[in-house]
Amino acid sequence: MSGATLPRSDEERPLFERIEELLADPAQQDNPLRTPLTELMAAFYDQLNQMDRITRISDRYQAAERARGAGHALNYRDQLRRLEKIVRISDRYQGMLRELNQRLEWLSNRDALTGLPNRRHALARLNEEHGRAQRSGKAVAIALVDIDHFKSINDSWGHEVGDQALAAVAARLAASIREYDMCARWGGEEFLVLLPETVASALPDSAERLRACIAADPFVIGDRQRTITVSLGVGCLQPGEDLTAFMKRVDDALYRAKHKGRNRFELSAPAAEFDNPPAAG
Repeated sequence: MSGATLPRSDEERPLFERIEELLADPAQQDNPLRTPLTELMAAFYDQLNQMDRITRISDRYQAAERARGAGHALNYRDQLRRLEKIVRISDRYQGMLRELNQRLEWLSNRDALTGLPNRRHALARLNEEHGRAQRSGKAVAIALVDIDHFKSINDSWGHEVGDQALAAVAARLAASIREYDMCARWGGEEFLVLLPETVASALPDSAERLRACIAADPFVIGDRQRTITVSLGVGCLQPGEDLTAFMKRVDDALYRAKHKGRNRFELSAPAAEFDNPPAAG
C-alpha cells in the first residue's frame, strides 16, 4: 500500500446523489445491495412527491383562508382542523424520511459481504481519531490484518468458500475487539482495526489477541473444518505524525510479518523494532 488517500469532498455531497451514482455505476450491477437500494430510492422520491403535494395543498388552504377574512371564521376553523391533520400526516412522513435517510447512510458505510464498516467509513473514523489525538495527546493505535495465503483458499476451495472465509474471519475479529474499537474491511482480504486510547506497551497483547482469535480454532465452512491464519502490522500514532505516514509505517510492518513467515504480528515503532518470534502452528 503506497499510503492512504483521505478524500473529503465526496462526503460533502448529498447522500442521495452518492447513492444515485453508485446505482448508475456498471461495476455495481451485481452488488447484492443494488436492488434494495433502488427500492429505497424509489420510496424516497415517492415520499418527496407526496410531501410536495401536501405542501401545495397547505399553501392553497392558507391563501384561501386569508382571502375569506374574518367573516368566514367558522369555515376557517374547519379548514384549520383539516390543515392540522395534514401537518400531522406531514410529520409522520418526515419521520419516515428521516428513518430512510438514516438507513441509506448506514448502508453506504457498510461492506456488503462482511457487514463491517467499509473503507470509506474507516477513513472518516481515522481522520476523526487522528485529529482528536493530535489535539488531546491521547494515544491511538491501528492494526492492519491480512489473511494468509488467501489466494490459495480461493484457488483450492472456490470463490464462494473464499467469501465465506472472509465473512467468518470478519465476525471473529469484530467479536474480539472492545466496544469503542472499530474493525473495518480495508480491501480484499485485508482488515483495519482501530484501537483508540491504546498505548505502545499494550499493543503486543492487543495484536496477539487478534492473531490468536483467528488461529486458535479451525473455521467450520461448508461441510469441512478449515484452519485460517492472519498476519498483522500494528503501531501507535506519534505526536505530530501525518496520517498517511502513519498508515505507511503500519503497512510496512504488515509486509514484514508476511515476509517473516505469516501467522504473526510486527510492531511498527520509530525507535526500535519489536522482536516477535513466529507463532506456533
